Amino acid sequence: MSAIAWVAGRLLNYEEAQLDSAGWPNGTGIFETIKTVDGQPWALSRHMRRALNSARRNDQPFPNEDQIRSAVAETIAANPYPIGRLRLLFGFDGSLRVTHQEYLELNTSAKLGIRDLSAEVSVPVEKRYPYTQNLQLLDEAKSAGFDDYVLINPDGFITETAIANLVFKFDGEWITPPLSDGVLPGVMRALLVEKNGVIVRQIQANQLNQIESGFVVSSLKIAQPIGRIGDRILQISPESEQMRAEFAATALATSVG
Repeated sequence: MSAIAWVAGRLLNYEEAQLDSAGWPNGTGIFETIKTVDGQPWALSRHMRRALNSARRNDQPFPNEDQIRSAVAETIAANPYPIGRLRLLFGFDGSLRVTHQEYLELNTSAKLGIRDLSAEVSVPVEKRYPYTQNLQLLDEAKSAGFDDYVLINPDGFITETAIANLVFKFDGEWITPPLSDGVLPGVMRALLVEKNGVIVRQIQANQLNQIESGFVVSSLKIAQPIGRIGDRILQISPESEQMRAEFAATALATSVG
């Protein structure tokens, strides 16, 4: 099946839509990545709201909700997958492109390296394309034998990974770093804070050896268990598996919109 994108009310192949093979356009803008299951996007309303907030900060033209929902429905119908990765691309010029690609779920635990970010290296705290810096960090991690990095900000606090949020267990409490430390306001992260009792608190880099368990959290991965950070192996306990199931149930409950 050739990939089809929605652009300005038309369904076009990627070349006609001016997208590269991975579905990225030229130019600049903001984007949202959304998991779909059996054609149903998870937490679409929350993703649209986050994109709208970013657009307002950038004085960016933004399509109305009905247009976005219609474009999403047409794109998914043209590219049907049991599990998919839906991407909404809002150009700073006011353009909208929508793609839907197959997503293969991961059934393995994450191996994370540790990466200090200097004052000269900063990860944007909104979803912008080109996504170059984040993808470069991800490629660097994979070249070092990891799936991603635990990123440490210049003040010595844990923030996130190159492409996802983090949730860690300390002394029986599930903790995620605050947005103020340079963390992307992830949709799944927000849901876990609101619905699952995850606590927002700063985590110093020197606390890494105190982590009992953890998850890589994103709209696609939902909650991927962390099996290793640096040289340290983390055990995935029955309690962690139960928490993972609760996180997944929270994500599923958002599939109504």
